[in-house]
Amino acid sequence: MKNQLNITYKSSEPIYKQIIKSIKKNISAKEWKEGDRIPSEEEMVSELQVSRGTVRKAISVLVEDGILEKIQGKGTYVAKATISYPFAQELVSFAESMKQKNLNFTTKVLVCKKIKPTPFLQDQLNINEDSPVLYLQRIRTTDDVPAILSNNWVSLERCPNLEQIDYSSVTLFDAIEESMGEKISYGIRDFLANKITPEQSKIMRLNVDDPILQMKQKTFNSNDQPLEVSDIYMRTDQYRVTSVLYR
Repeated sequence: MKNQLNITYKSSEPIYKQIIKSIKKNISAKEWKEGDRIPSEEEMVSELQVSRGTVRKAISVLVEDGILEKIQGKGTYVAKATISYPFAQELVSFAESMKQKNLNFTTKVLVCKKIKPTPFLQDQLNINEDSPVLYLQRIRTTDDVPAILSNNWVSLERCPNLEQIDYSSVTLFDAIEESMGEKISYGIRDFLANKITPEQSKIMRLNVDDPILQMKQKTFNSNDQPLEVSDIYMRTDQYRVTSVLYR
């Protein structure tokens, strides 16, 4: 493997970020391929003349992003290009997460319509029975393999004029923030293991009762008002949740 890591000591950009960019560049250029073992921390420290903490921080970020994978007792490797999500660390959309990893994906809108809220949605979104809701269902595929099936219900009272947007090219988070004129403040997510239903199995190209990762989500504005609730299903062979913890 070619060991080509380039940094500029006089740059205003932090060294660890330069290391991240250099590693990503090697992977993008296929100098380092999936399954390749990358240089050890000791080798990087020696080559770049930087601290171990700086190298470790760069590696941790790339592991968190699913670009690298650490194997206990063996080293750090270029990970397979799967969808990885930073668990409980930042609120990003699935499209944003996939773009960060340079994954090619397509989004197909299955349903996009205005509906009346059910009692459940009234409770979840804290709205009344006359408040309109956008129901959006999309399937995201990578390399022509279905990866994520998302169902979203958005309060049109708080996020108006969302029903005319082409969500095959615009992310829901971007549309919500454009509609509100402000950023989404925060979100709450619960992850569950579940079995796929017959209807979902057809969309996701899985067998009935295959395991699937389910995520329930609720996002809020700066006034702690619910904006949307989601029910999202992810193929376990295409998606993983990652977390890097420090103490």
